[in-house]
Amino acid sequence: MIEALLASLALYPDAAARTQPLFIVHDDAGVPLVFNVDGAGRLLLARGEAAMTAVEPIAGFIVRAADIRQAGDGTLAVALALSTGDGDALYVGTGIPTTLDHAGWRVRLAALQPCPGLPAGTRVARLAFGPLLAGAPPLLLVDASVRGAARTWYCNAAMPALGVQPLLPPATALGAQVHAVGTYRLPGVWALRQGGGEGAMQYNLKDDLKDELKFTSFAASFGWQVDVAYQNLPTHTRSVLLATGSMPNVPDVFVAGDCIVVYRGSNPVPQRVAQVAGARLVWSAHNDAGEYLAYADEEGATWLLARSARGAWRAPVLLTRSAAVLTVTGNGTVYAAMRAGGGIALQRFDFMVTK
Repeated sequence: MIEALLASLALYPDAAARTQPLFIVHDDAGVPLVFNVDGAGRLLLARGEAAMTAVEPIAGFIVRAADIRQAGDGTLAVALALSTGDGDALYVGTGIPTTLDHAGWRVRLAALQPCPGLPAGTRVARLAFGPLLAGAPPLLLVDASVRGAARTWYCNAAMPALGVQPLLPPATALGAQVHAVGTYRLPGVWALRQGGGEGAMQYNLKDDLKDELKFTSFAASFGWQVDVAYQNLPTHTRSVLLATGSMPNVPDVFVAGDCIVVYRGSNPVPQRVAQVAGARLVWSAHNDAGEYLAYADEEGATWLLARSARGAWRAPVLLTRSAAVLTVTGNGTVYAAMRAGGGIALQRFDFMVTK
């Protein structure tokens, strides 16, 4: 499973597997940009069909983990965990334009701001931005270990000088197997607890046969609290994807179990997307051409669901036989990047929503 896909909450067995990060976005002209971290820990960039070229953020540093996301305005948020051998350091940047050439990328990445607070000896395993919502802070989840002990932090990537903060799951998240950070009117954490699992037994939670998805804002300083429980989850929920929606500071939430549904903004009633069981949700996007949702099946193949701006969801379409990362341009062209034969393969799909 590609690490770039792990921003979604997930309960499948290989969800925490370490793989080389791979990302794809597009520039203002619709040309895809593919970022790859190779086996030597170098960050590489290819524009369109061109060969990949190193854009090392700091010479000699190894990229341990990364996340690169495209916001609704087309700019990028970048997070890199870099190491020279004695623990990892976190560097972040937001509002990065996609118009940079390779030389510009080297300069911009070298200017990423440090986000302090990770203890000495920290090994970062995963970085995951929450949904990049207009007007909301770009929150970043940091999964790591310190001398073998698992630790989790989060930070506001737009204000890196504030450093990382320990992620302390609220009481409503006790027994949850996975978490994600983001904003639902206030910054906070989503927690997914699979019914009947070890967490439910450990904490003696009531109704432990039901899957539970909740959002709780971080304690504190705002004078009020947000607590949201998503009702009527699909049976056997196994993955959740937080997506940019139409409401400010409130994401749409896709949930997959024995079917796929979506909770639009603050609407508590789930809408049916597809009668597909066992999906692992990996990516979503929407633009003037339509709305898009990708998932992986049991064999790891990548499928795409799409609909026009005011239309119904169409039947799933098989994109690739392996894991892939995706981007979509304003005219509905979808690009998929995947690892193949020791390199990176790029595919284009023009069958997208036009009505």
